This record gives sequence, C-alpha cells and structure tokens, in this order.
Amino acid sequence: MAASTTRRRAGVLVSAVAVLAGLLGVTNPAQALDGGSTAEPAGQPVIEELGPAILSVNVRNAHFGTVDGRAVAYAISNGNPATFSMVDVTTGESLFAAELEDTTVGGWITTSPDGTVYFTARHPRPAGLYSFDPRTRDLDEIADAVAGERVLYGGSFTDDGTLVFGTYPNAKVVSYTPSTGEFRDYGSQTDDADYVFSLGIVDGEIWAGTGPVPYLYAIDPDTGDRREITVPDHLMTNTQWFIGIEQRAGSVLVRLSPRGNYDTAVLDLATGEWDDEVITSVGGSAPTRLDAAGRTYVLAGGTDLIGYDTGTGAVVETGFAGTDVAAALAAQVNTYGIDVMTLPGSDEQSVVGLSTDGDLWTYGLSSGDATIQRADIAATPAEAHGLGVGPDGNAYIGAYLSSGSMTRVDQDTLELTPLRGPKQADAIATHGDQLVVTSYPGAVVHAGDPAEAWEWGTNPAHVLTIGRGEPHFQDRINGVVSIGDRLALGTVPDYGQLGGALTLLDTETGEYEVHRDVVEDQSVISLAYRDGLVYGGTAISGGLSSTPTAARAQLFVWDVAAGEVVWQGDVTEGAGYVAGLSWGPDGLLVGGTSDGALFEFDPRRREVTRTVQVFPAGDGNRTSWGYATKTLWDEATGTYLTTNNGHLYQVDRATGTVSALAEMEQVTRDGSGNYIAVDQTHAYRIDLEPLVCDRTITGQHSGPVTVTDGTICLSGAEVDGPVRVRGGASVVVDATELTGPFHATGATDVIVRNSRVTGPVSIVGSTGDVVVSGTTVVGPLDCFDNDTEPDDEGVPNDVHGPTAGQCAGM
Repeated sequence: MAASTTRRRAGVLVSAVAVLAGLLGVTNPAQALDGGSTAEPAGQPVIEELGPAILSVNVRNAHFGTVDGRAVAYAISNGNPATFSMVDVTTGESLFAAELEDTTVGGWITTSPDGTVYFTARHPRPAGLYSFDPRTRDLDEIADAVAGERVLYGGSFTDDGTLVFGTYPNAKVVSYTPSTGEFRDYGSQTDDADYVFSLGIVDGEIWAGTGPVPYLYAIDPDTGDRREITVPDHLMTNTQWFIGIEQRAGSVLVRLSPRGNYDTAVLDLATGEWDDEVITSVGGSAPTRLDAAGRTYVLAGGTDLIGYDTGTGAVVETGFAGTDVAAALAAQVNTYGIDVMTLPGSDEQSVVGLSTDGDLWTYGLSSGDATIQRADIAATPAEAHGLGVGPDGNAYIGAYLSSGSMTRVDQDTLELTPLRGPKQADAIATHGDQLVVTSYPGAVVHAGDPAEAWEWGTNPAHVLTIGRGEPHFQDRINGVVSIGDRLALGTVPDYGQLGGALTLLDTETGEYEVHRDVVEDQSVISLAYRDGLVYGGTAISGGLSSTPTAARAQLFVWDVAAGEVVWQGDVTEGAGYVAGLSWGPDGLLVGGTSDGALFEFDPRRREVTRTVQVFPAGDGNRTSWGYATKTLWDEATGTYLTTNNGHLYQVDRATGTVSALAEMEQVTRDGSGNYIAVDQTHAYRIDLEPLVCDRTITGQHSGPVTVTDGTICLSGAEVDGPVRVRGGASVVVDATELTGPFHATGATDVIVRNSRVTGPVSIVGSTGDVVVSGTTVVGPLDCFDNDTEPDDEGVPNDVHGPTAGQCAGM
C-alpha cells in the first residue's frame, strides 16, 4: 500500500482552536507574550494522509443455513463500518453484502423458525438489533439502545418464535417477538455483575449466565420467575463468566471463562449431574447442531475439532487436527462460527466454519476430506489501537479486536505494510534490539527482532501471559518501558477487579515478578525510566465493571533496586488518569491527565512545576485508562505534540499557546523523526514545519500594518489601525484585537484565530490556506476567489454583519 501524496494543512483537515494559558500559571495572553519571549510561533503543521492504517476481514460471528437448497453462511465482519454478508458455502461467492452504518463491532447471529436472520451490531450505535430476509434480501434495523442498553449478547429463539438475549451494562434479559414487534424487559438479573453474557433455551426455560461475577439462572419465559443453578466448585475454579449455554439433546454445554481458555462443562439434564471432566479450550465458537449420530462438535484450541456424543457422554477425536486446514487456522485468531451441514452434491455430513480471516472451511465427518477457500467478504478499515516504534526505527500499528492484524510504517518511504499480529495490540515498544508487542486479553507479551523475517508467534514470539483470573488478575498492558536488561510492564486488571500491577520481565529467560497494587486500587497505565527509577502514571479505573475507590490518579516513582515505591503524589486535583509519560527538555518528565492538563515534573525536586490546560477539564473522561494519551517534545519548534481526549494538540512551551490540530487518537515519532499519528481508521504523517515570521507584533501597536511580502505574525497584539496583506504575503493572527478594516488581496496564507476585528474583513484571491476561526467580527465578512474554501475549523465565529461569498454563513 503506497503512501498518499496528499498534503493538507492541519487547520483545513479538522477542527482547531488556539487558547493561551501560561505554563507558569499565566492566563493573560499579553502577559505571556510581553514577558520577554522572543520565540517565533510554530507554523501550521502539515498533515499527510498515508491511507487506512489496517485493512482486514474480521469475521466475529457466523451462522449457517440453507436458502432455496443452497448452503449459505451469514457473517458479521468488524471494521469501520462493520459489514453483514451472505456467502455461498461451497463457492465463497457473495450473495449479499451491506455496510452497517454507525457500527464497528458485530455480535451474535441467529435464525428464526421461518428462516429470517436476526443479528446485533454496535459502537458507536448502542445495542443495534437487525433482521435480514435471505429470500427478499431485505435488511432492516429493528431498534437500537434496546431496553436502554449498550450491548446485546447471546441471542436465542424459543419454541414459539420469541427471540431472547442478554445485555450490558445492566445485566438484563430481554425478549423480542417478531410477529408483534414487542420487546419485553425481564429486568436486571443481578446487581453484582454488569453482563448477561450468555443465554440459551433449555427445555423451554431461558438460561442466562452473567459475568464478571458468575451466576447461572433459569427463567420462566411466561412469568419471569427464576431459580439459580448451582455449578460444582471444581468447575467454578477460576471462572468469572458463563460465556455460552447450548442444549444438545439431553445435555447442556456451558462454556466457562477465563478457566482454561473457555473450557466447556457438561450437565446431564436427566440426572442433574455435571460431568467431572470438561472439554478443554474450546475458544469462542458455540457447539454445532447434532449430526446424525447424535454428536455435537467444538473447535478446541482453534485447530482441533472435538466431538461430544450426547448419548454416551464420550469425547471423540475426529482427525481434523492433522489436516492442512487445521494448519492454516493455526495462524489465525479463531473461527467464531461452526456447524454441521450436508452440502449440495455430497452424501456425507460435514463440519463447516468461517474463520476471522474470512476463510470458509469444511471437514467431511466420514471421509476426513478437508477444504478451505476465501469467502468474498470485503475488507474494511479496522480500528487502530496500539502505536509505537521498534528498534528498526519504523512505526508499528495494532488493531482493536481484529482478526490478527498489524501494520508497519516504513520510516523512509512511509509505505504501509500489513503484518500478522495479535487480536488486539495494546502497547508497542522497543527493548534493546527487540520489538515488544503487548496484547489483550490476558496481558500477553510478544517480542522479536524486526530485522528478521516476520512470523507472528515465532518472530515476534510469545514471552509471557500474566493472565486473567488467579493468581494475578491482569488483562491489559498499556505501559511498557525498557529498564536495561529487563522490561517494565504496567497493567490494567481483569474485569470487575481493582489493582493493576507493575511487572518486571526478562524477555530472554521469561522470568518475571508481579508487583500488584503499587498504588492501591489503581491501574498502572504509563511508564518512563531513568537512572534506576521507573516513573509511573496510574488510572483510578480498574477492569471493566469495577467501581473506582480512589479520588485521583497518581504519579509514582519505583526504585528498581529497592523494589518499592519511593514517592507518589497528585498531578492535578481532578485527574482520573496520568498518562503519556515521556522525557521533555531539561530532564523533565512530561505527560497528560484526564482533566486536560499537560504537565512537567521535575524528577530531582519531585514536584509538578508547570501545567497547561489543553482542553477544558470537564470535557475529559475521568474513568478512561488514557491509553491513547501521548506526549512528545519537539526541540526544533519548542513545542509539545500531544494526543488526549481524541485530539492532537500542539503546545508552545514558551508562550503556553495551545492549538488543537486534528481529531487524532495517538501519535509517535519514528527513527527518522517523522511524527506518525492515527485517528480511528487512518494513518498520517505530521510535519511540524516551523513558520518563520519575518515580523512579529505583540502588545500595543498604533497605526496601519501593511504586508507586501514574507509573513507577519500578530500574536496577543492590540492593533489600532487597518491591516492590509498583498502580493503573495502571509499573515497569522492569533488572540489579537484589531481596530480597523482587515483586507487581504492576492495573499498566500491568511490565518485568523480567536481574535476580534472591529471593522470589515475582506479576503480575496488567496492561494494558500484561509482560516477564520473562533473570531468576532464587528462588520461584514467577505471571501471571494480564494483557491481553497475558507475554514472555521469547527470553531464558530461571531459575525456582527453580513457574510458573503466563500465565507457566507461562517
């Protein structure tokens, strides 16, 4: 994938706003600028789009059926947007495909007795419920935010054709009757857990399983009365979730998590006894329908097809593990949908599956014949997640809940190269000559040499899984820093848990030590290292479905030799997280907080010495983990480049000027000095080209200002007189009051932000960027014949007069 050559000014691309807030507590723009600073303001960065960060097929659920004698698979593929497809099982041909607006994550798929398909998708749309008629090809959105919830789980049909499912975050059971269009809310099943994650119909009852506090309930669908089902203690060891419930003949198969990577426990309905043995490591797919011999099948470990005989209770090997198909699936994240079918033209029953990569595979149960082919499912942009730089100087990008996708950004050519990776890469960093990639779930570490051939699982190779559940209860590694011969890892705990950890790992030997609760009840989300000390930032939030107990996030110092915290303290009064730690000028530690502060910390004095508000404190997400917050010091321009709260900001250290450049999630600096950033789906290069001001006006200025060449900057000024810009010259006006007309004719760049002009404003024939943003104009505003459309960068102006031409309505 070649890099795009499109180059656009940041202000033209997305919204920007400039405010002045002195790093030393100065709030008056004139004070900050009159205080002796002669630094030239940074120029408008150029943002170059490189293309989609990651393009992939990511089938998160599949369901199988027949339409007019044709075997078909229904599939939801995650992406931005998510897609719904119907494909022919024997040929892989696309029979129907649609994008699901305002969704990126798919859920379950099931089929009603009349053949109508029902499924769910979400994010940012909450709890969307859809139907698809495979005969007419009609796809309809039934509702979203069903029962006021955000996510729907475990859809199943009762014998009378009612669809029932669980929810998050209020652990409800809800039903939908297609014939009447009515929903029924059975209410929250428990106050202890946020999820009814699994749901099945067992002998006419609704069985619902919760998490991360595990309860198993049987509910009467008519009355709503319920009873709790007790599962033996030996099966509940290290079980926090019931993630699947399916009746097969006289047995109920119940998947447990995180126990053994989703072991399956089996209940005999006739005796009420649970089998002492479990079917191990069945992954994320539900068991198939029964074959002619009364067997159901599960995909253990993603590559071994195991049969369970409901008549004898025997677990039966199938021979699938030795096939080429199993070898191909071993390199993929999973197969989330399998079933038993008799395919057209065949006399035997086969197990069929659709992998996350979009590979349709079949396995003949009597012949042992195995086939695999790519289904015609369109790739879509994945949501970019991890971002970091390897020892080769190249930037690497991970994806959120993907099919195992990453991307390398070449530091010289900016070419994007797709790579195999984990389901979700959380942090990417350098440790000596190793590239380190951490992943969710289970707080996993891979490390490898990017100079060698890339083969995920071998290079980079698995080094450590800290693990959900006992004994450490850790799930996400967001903080990573090299500390000499070891690696320091900061983690967010498991669902429902408080208390992250600082883990020290030797990547060569695999030896590690976990220090949980280095700051009590807080997650460790960002790390920096210098001179034997690890500097850490925390988040008050623990795993999902936990409730914070701490008032504010902390900055702490860990002495590696002593093995203990030697200092901790507040950064701001309202910080829910302290993140994005890195080293700035003069040996200072810098970072960002959830309440919008960029801070400098003096490690010698161990105190916060400067802060600047990059966005209003109330706009931040206090209960986030702050994983996307990054802070980088650019010595050439004297500015910080930081991402926080979904935006990319540039902060002038000398003046305290803050510019919101674009809606971006993360930013890093590669080995060649390129700033590589990602928004939700695309990668960009940020060029901090300094703007050379041939003349800078600050403070009071009486008389006209005329610019005939070069660039003039008016920053924090009060100008009493007309301003005229002509003949290819440029002007940048920031936080300035102008009394008199403002006319630019034939100029290059005309940038006016957060200012007040008392008089008419006219911008005609400019060849570069034209920005009028967050500005009060007492008079008319006219823009004509400019090469680029004037932009308000999403920050409205207040114009007390008519607007005309290209500025009409600004």
